[in-house]
Amino acid sequence: MGLFTKKSKEIEIIAPVDGEIIKLDDVNDEVFSQKMLGDGFGIKPSAGNFLAPMTGRLMTVFPTGHAYGIKHASGVELLLHIGMDTVSLNGEGFDIKVKQDDNVKQGDLLCEVNLNQIKDKVPSLDTPIVFTPDAIGNHTIKLLKTGKVKQGEVIAIVE
Repeated sequence: MGLFTKKSKEIEIIAPVDGEIIKLDDVNDEVFSQKMLGDGFGIKPSAGNFLAPMTGRLMTVFPTGHAYGIKHASGVELLLHIGMDTVSLNGEGFDIKVKQDDNVKQGDLLCEVNLNQIKDKVPSLDTPIVFTPDAIGNHTIKLLKTGKVKQGEVIAIVE
């Protein structure tokens, strides 16, 4: 009975890292704050181990380790972008634990980031989680938490 309830269509999104949830408008980068890449939210990380926010296939793993695109079986796709202008570090401070085309489960370790090593070299550690407009389709993103969160907490659902 419980398998076919509406709940089974929802995709839970967990906090990839300890930190503070912020609105996408407050992310320190116009491309994200103006939702050019899609809607979502941000997190100000207070730790450096980043987990997969949802289960899916890694469509994108930047060689620099700063961004991960995950596509859920439903077609919903998200982009986790660690910090602003972190691509300019060419991987410095990032220890990637996955590769493109890997299937990941929610909570799998994507990378370890030495926040102390990189924080003074980039404009911001703000980490947007955005859902690409093409892949979100007619789904809606519902943010369940704001403020301080612990890694692994359910922070949003896509329904």
